[in-house]
Amino acid sequence: MKKHVSAIVYGGLDGIITTFAVVAGSVGGNVSNIVIIILGFSNLLADGFSMGAGAYLSVTSDNNQSKSKALAAGIATFISFNVFGLIPLGAYLITNAFIHDKAIAFPIAFVIVGVALALLGWVKANLSEQKVRTEILRTLSVGYVAAIVAYGVGILLNYYL
Repeated sequence: MKKHVSAIVYGGLDGIITTFAVVAGSVGGNVSNIVIIILGFSNLLADGFSMGAGAYLSVTSDNNQSKSKALAAGIATFISFNVFGLIPLGAYLITNAFIHDKAIAFPIAFVIVGVALALLGWVKANLSEQKVRTEILRTLSVGYVAAIVAYGVGILLNYYL
């Protein structure tokens, strides 16, 4: 697993961040739950495939790397993206299904996503032998800033369009 730490962390971080950014932007833009579901799952699968293919192509561009190593990096990225990316989408959908109020469901999902980001930071720290606190804070910061930006864009576009 240590040989794929970069692919796991990169895929997982991008999966959480981009998927939650889609949810955050959609909630900020006040779109319907069906649109959030469609955009969320479309992003999850298409971006996950793109990330995995990108990892594969990136590794194959290095002449010293084998095709099997490239394929393993692509698969690790795809799986990590989808496993971690499902967390924010699932958190929002499950929370909203029980609460039926975006104004309450979204903040709860925001906290759940924070736990997932912290978990990924912890995984990164342990696999790369870095400081746990530093990696958790970095991961949380990047994830939450992206979600706040997406939410703000959703609000602005909804207001001006």
